[in-house]
Amino acid sequence: MRQIQYVVKAIIKPGESDTSVNFKLPTGFTTGAALYTNGVEKSISAMASIEMKDDNSIAIIPSVHIDNWRQSNGGEYEKSFKPLNFDTGNKDYTLIFSLDEELQTNIPLKFHVVFLYNNNVKKM
Repeated sequence: MRQIQYVVKAIIKPGESDTSVNFKLPTGFTTGAALYTNGVEKSISAMASIEMKDDNSIAIIPSVHIDNWRQSNGGEYEKSFKPLNFDTGNKDYTLIFSLDEELQTNIPLKFHVVFLYNNNVKKM
C-alpha cells in the first residue's frame, strides 16, 4: 500500500462569490484532506466555505468554513489532515467554494485541496 496525494485547484475571481471543480479521485481509499489558500480571505470580511458532493449530488461534507479543512499544526503529517476515510469508488466528485458576498479585491482567492489516499495497485 502506498500513500498518494491528489491536488484539486480552484479560483474565485474578483467580483464573483463562488466556483466549483469537478474531479475524479484515482482508485483508492481517501484518508484525509487539507486546504491551502493564497491568503486573500484574511483581508476580506466575507466568510469562505467549502462543500464536497459525490456524483449523485449528495453532500459528503456539508458546507463548512474553510478553516475546518485546514491542516492542523504539530503531530504526524497524515494525522494533521481533515479525516475523511472513504473509498473513492471510481466516482466523480465536486468541490464547491463560496463566499457569502462577492470578492471585493483585485486579487483572486486561490485554493488548493490536497487529498491523501492509499492505493493497493500491484505492479506486474
